[in-house]
Amino acid sequence: MKEEKFKKLVVGGTVAAVLLLVFLIVFMVYQLALLSERRKRIDFLQSEIAKYEQIIADQNSEIEEVYTAEWWLSYRARQLGMILDEG
Repeated sequence: MKEEKFKKLVVGGTVAAVLLLVFLIVFMVYQLALLSERRKRIDFLQSEIAKYEQIIADQNSEIEEVYTAEWWLSYRARQLGMILDEG
């Protein structure tokens, strides 16, 4: 009776350990995918900010382009969390 109980405990512990390991691996892959997507988004937003800063710095830009660039610059900066919403 004792040996059978011990085997059941070992099998139960092994199953629990394998399930925990599978859960942790799935969670890690999910987190890596989220991190990769976030990095891509940050790179995109930073390139957009650089583009709008260049438009603003260009002396030949028209006033409408500069105004639009300043608006988009603040919009992209808010998306990155660099500026807090004032609302």
